[in-house]
Amino acid sequence: MDLKKVQPPLERQLTLLGFELVHLETVRDGKEEILRLYIDHLDAEASRRKVTLDDCMTAHEGLLAWFDVEFPDVREHLGIEVSSPGMERPLMKADHFRRFAGRLCRVQTNLPINGQKRFKGWIGPVEDKNITLEEDGVMKTVPLEAIQKARLAPFDEEKTPRPKHLAARLTDVPDTDDVETSAAEAEEA
Repeated sequence: MDLKKVQPPLERQLTLLGFELVHLETVRDGKEEILRLYIDHLDAEASRRKVTLDDCMTAHEGLLAWFDVEFPDVREHLGIEVSSPGMERPLMKADHFRRFAGRLCRVQTNLPINGQKRFKGWIGPVEDKNITLEEDGVMKTVPLEAIQKARLAPFDEEKTPRPKHLAARLTDVPDTDDVETSAAEAEEA
């Protein structure tokens, strides 16, 4: 399945349902292949709330008939799963990095940047084409187009030294309590 073909119309449909598509992927679960969508609330006020199981069910139900009309072969070959981004949420767009400025993240690039493909740093200034990370007191610029995958790293924040250069700009790193949890994480709590 060509995710690049499905993603733009899927984003438009989720917008009508009041959600943002954070990330889209296909995964294999045993013999079944699944189209997994990570969603967040669309408006800024609602995006401060955690994505709940009810939100995921609402989005899922709102997409089933749409898939049958727009991409009828998808449901014949793939299961559809809607999930919250969770605490280690994917960061896919410049806006995602901006929203979580001051938080710790892990980034993997498709090609080395100054001999490095894996970064773990505090999110700093974000431009349209680049993000800045402070890793071990060193400011590093990573082009967005070079990022293969990126995720928040909330479980490492307490044991990772606070940023030195970003500290002047960031008076307090946000608390991880404000980050949404997956349905499975919510059930465990």
